[in-house]
Amino acid sequence: MSYQKLCIYVDEDDKLGKRPLYEEILRFLRERGVKGATVFKGVFGWGPDGVVHTVRLLRATGNLPLKIEVIEEEETINSLLPELERLLHKGLITISPITKIIKK
Repeated sequence: MSYQKLCIYVDEDDKLGKRPLYEEILRFLRERGVKGATVFKGVFGWGPDGVVHTVRLLRATGNLPLKIEVIEEEETINSLLPELERLLHKGLITISPITKIIKK
């Protein structure tokens, strides 16, 4: 069985309708039976537009980068991609092969 790591990069202010895009992506993943997903918030970053987003003590510039990470079987990841691509109006999706060492 081969596994992949799916990473989805969005901004925290991105919306799908009136809801945060990352929440909608997580809802979609859960509904499709993905066993786990984690959202990481960036504390400093920039994208292709060159705008720096950062968190500083007592001050945030806002719209911080988020990374949604999923480790799943390759078949599952591949089945999710068409719909994920439709959900994202901007952002980045990466897929990397992994060696899964521990299964609980």
